[in-house]
Amino acid sequence: MKLGDVYKTTHPLPVDADVLFERYRVEPRGNDPHQHLASALRERGLATFGEIHDRPVFAGIARALAALYTHPDSEPDGLTLLHARDGRPGSGQRGFTDSELFPHTERSCLPKPPQLLMLMCLTPANHGGESVLIDGRAIAEELSLTAPETWSALSAPRSAYFGGSSGYVGAVFEPATPERWSIRLRLDELIRFAPRAAHHVEVLREVIDRHTMVLRLGQGQGFILDNTRWLHGRHAFTGPRVMLRALGEPHTHLSLERGFRLP
Repeated sequence: MKLGDVYKTTHPLPVDADVLFERYRVEPRGNDPHQHLASALRERGLATFGEIHDRPVFAGIARALAALYTHPDSEPDGLTLLHARDGRPGSGQRGFTDSELFPHTERSCLPKPPQLLMLMCLTPANHGGESVLIDGRAIAEELSLTAPETWSALSAPRSAYFGGSSGYVGAVFEPATPERWSIRLRLDELIRFAPRAAHHVEVLREVIDRHTMVLRLGQGQGFILDNTRWLHGRHAFTGPRVMLRALGEPHTHLSLERGFRLP
């Protein structure tokens, strides 16, 4: 099954964007700022931060948390500048447009995607551009309890193909360890579902909509999330929205396990 551009967020959770930011806020200050962030990530898989207006400072915090992942579009400091580029983007390059970015996990085409995504706002949009966040643990819990057939279909081995010609065959929900699960998803032209799983995609979309939260980032604000637990996306925007992104694998001494536990 090819989703193409059919996904639309229709039922965002009525949580004020500023309230959401404060709920997850951790200030990376002091002599050991990454430990406070790591603690929040261990507990909730998500941390927001503010008052970082300097690219080198953000890069330093990112490197303190993780060994940065080299992305095809990243620059020498390991960060990727996200903004609307001129011209028509290639497949999988929607992040470099001003269009809506569907909920997804980063680098889903890899056997082991980077665990951490770190995003900071350099210039907010004139209108729109809010970040969309969905806790994959909440999705998995609802499906496993209320739609067991959908949970079974979307966690079955080889039920989805992620990427282009050299992608990854797996599932939306996969075991991370014997006691933990991880989520892997994209909802664009670079995913194909096996016939049995394809019948359950609409249910998945409805559950995603129910757990969608919207976060508005101002200059110097951002978030760090566990890419094996949280989905992220954004609303369409107008104006010169510019973001800095880092991807990485957390340093082992921080003890950040991949994925999430289910009750």
